[in-house]
Amino acid sequence: MTDIFIVQLPSPPRKNVFREWSGGMGTALDTDRPEAGHDPGYYDIPYSAYLYIARRLQQDGVAFRYADLQANPWFDAAAFDAMFQAEQPGVLITQVNLPSFDHDLDLIARARRLVPGLRVILVGATGKWFRERILRQGLADVVMEESEELVVSDNAQALLRNQADQLQGCSIWRDGAVVGLPIRTPLQNLDFVDFPAYDLLDFSRYESNLYFGRRQRYATVFTTKGCPYRCGYCPYPYGFGRRLIYRSPAVVGADIARLKAEFGVQQILFRDQVFTINPKHARAVCEELVRRDLGVAWLCETRYDLVDQDMIDLMWRAGCREIHYGLESADETMFAAVAKSDGPKSLDLFERVIGWTKARGMRAHVHLIVGMPDESHTSVRNTSAWLRRVKPDSVQIGYFMPYPGTPMFEELRQSGELGDVETIEWGSLGAFSNPVLPSRHLSIEQIRKARHRISVDWQYTLADRVTNRLRRMAGLRVR
Repeated sequence: MTDIFIVQLPSPPRKNVFREWSGGMGTALDTDRPEAGHDPGYYDIPYSAYLYIARRLQQDGVAFRYADLQANPWFDAAAFDAMFQAEQPGVLITQVNLPSFDHDLDLIARARRLVPGLRVILVGATGKWFRERILRQGLADVVMEESEELVVSDNAQALLRNQADQLQGCSIWRDGAVVGLPIRTPLQNLDFVDFPAYDLLDFSRYESNLYFGRRQRYATVFTTKGCPYRCGYCPYPYGFGRRLIYRSPAVVGADIARLKAEFGVQQILFRDQVFTINPKHARAVCEELVRRDLGVAWLCETRYDLVDQDMIDLMWRAGCREIHYGLESADETMFAAVAKSDGPKSLDLFERVIGWTKARGMRAHVHLIVGMPDESHTSVRNTSAWLRRVKPDSVQIGYFMPYPGTPMFEELRQSGELGDVETIEWGSLGAFSNPVLPSRHLSIEQIRKARHRISVDWQYTLADRVTNRLRRMAGLRVR
């Protein structure tokens, strides 16, 4: 028997859910797979908090079992039942996500039926947002509110000892209402574990040629966690917190050295919400990597207004080969009012930063959101024109999602544009396949066409498109 299970639940039928993306709310891509599971071959990442929680349990000498049910293409329901019936765990640590919300809750309910008296601790942003519903329905005993990496181990042990008075940093259900229990030992930094429990992972799953054109084994690493910015569309502050938490540069360097030596990792995805948010810390991390000369390539996400040419040069020397920038919209009005409302509001500066990045030999990738509340035909045209001129190396185009906990969600709820919040189909949020709301100027179908238009227009001029059409008609390859 094992007292504690940490379980990453499978994706539901016809979806591949990426559980840590979008601040832990999760994103999803459609698939033809008719059963629960997770298709192989995607650039997937583990839910990083599990690795910290597991290492803290190891340090505390607590026996646990980790099961990643997204590790296999097909979810084996019989094996799931047998696992819980055989082990009879006392505590289940898991999460729910928006694109898989109902499916996740069904599996948690199933586990509770299999093990009478099973206690459930939910981590992650989605559980926190739906705390009242989940606790009222008896689907969890504890919903974590903060410092989950540090205190879940303590909370799990308190549940095993039936010491509810020792719980902290969470919500519980008491006397017919949600009760918040304050944090006693808040997370001060990410150095509380010597090395996250990467040994739990099957690194053969984490190999891809997505970013650098050659197949490499990769891992995710945090040097900071949290984002104090208030971008209206973004779930990062709600999901990861507004307060910045750091992992020491020397420890980051040691982590990456071990990942390479022990697991053959050649590529790092830094999961910092804004890698250069503290330039002094980012420089120290880069200088540590330059000193170690590990030969590991990495990529990160940051803001265009938090880098300069010197920073980009140092990042290159430290191994950075791709930077992701949040553009969201290249229409001047939308960019200033929504996309980067707390920055310098300068698309000209953004253009220069893309140029600096490419000139240094790094790939410049931008994230774009189509269908925000004020999206119009004009804003779509302006975005396409800017992308054609600036020519980033790649563009990820997602539909606007009114994520719970974001300022835009609250704005749209108060204006009535979200409709009846109680009837929202939460499973549709986080998907790249379809828009979920019209804008104030475009219908859902027009937003869908706008995304397609931008995806074509930014890469091809009108002359290119005419030429490619003629080549297709002639049976020739498109350029």
